Amino acid sequence: MLVNLRELLKTLLAKNGIEIINREPEDFIWARYQEGLELIYVEENEVVNGDYIINFARKTELIKANKTLICVKGCTDDAKNLAKRMNVELLDRGDFTSLIGEFIVEIYEKSKEIPLEILQEEDIEVEEVEEESQDVIPIFLEEVSEEGEERIIKPTISEDEASAIAKGYVHGFDQKLILLPYFVFEYSLEILVEGKIETKNVKGVMAINGVNRKYEIWRRGYETTVHIDLPHERLEPALGLEECKKIAMEALEEEYSKEEEVKIEGENITIIEKRKTKPKKGTLKLNFLGLYYLPVWVAEGRDGIVMINGASGEIMKENTYGFTT
Repeated sequence: MLVNLRELLKTLLAKNGIEIINREPEDFIWARYQEGLELIYVEENEVVNGDYIINFARKTELIKANKTLICVKGCTDDAKNLAKRMNVELLDRGDFTSLIGEFIVEIYEKSKEIPLEILQEEDIEVEEVEEESQDVIPIFLEEVSEEGEERIIKPTISEDEASAIAKGYVHGFDQKLILLPYFVFEYSLEILVEGKIETKNVKGVMAINGVNRKYEIWRRGYETTVHIDLPHERLEPALGLEECKKIAMEALEEEYSKEEEVKIEGENITIIEKRKTKPKKGTLKLNFLGLYYLPVWVAEGRDGIVMINGASGEIMKENTYGFTT
């Protein structure tokens, strides 16, 4: 039986008189102080780097709050530099450990005792809460076009904005805009969860890169257009629709055959159990939405290559599409 760090921190904040607000997304801690709202995220699985900071800032840019990122596994120097520029406060493992200890001491000083639920797991009664699907179905805002015209995802990141993002990764670079072809499918299937009779219905959008055959599950929508005025290079797909369907089917089988964390919520505590999942045979359905061209800024310099999603500003994996320094 496990109690995760996020729930422990929420408990300590609440015990110190800080209001905790229940609000989406649930992965964050929403804490209200007299000075205002603070958004806290505990990253305990990976070292936080510059890419992580940019994605975190993009994901939370519409939220009006002070933002704190706790880096249990540590953070890189470029992450610290970018965090300062993007007004994100970073706490490393040492800072977080000191914070937890300080909260516990403050709780003790107020009441001369420490509540047992903070320190032990035994004999805790919890009520299992049925897990809801976290799938997000993107909406594509399609520009009216003539039949047969291909869809281009509308760029929202200018060349100057892409240049500013790339400066954190490469220096003295050349920059160009390319259009990457994606075969986009809407999917639905039923998932068998170990220890449960009922199946879990999931749905989403999968995109197959027409150049390198890699798959991505898209969780955001895009606005499309039939042409763009910016100078660009369009890459043509190296595979066909039927091959992409086969790749998508195999990818979904792999994506949903794994060990899944199931949360059991109780007052001031979350218990996490791991259960194996796999798709139920015969339930996987694919619907081809179309061939979409994604705008990508490619910046190349002496430190390597950085690729920036021209519609979201997110950093994409280096060398994913066969580009070399």
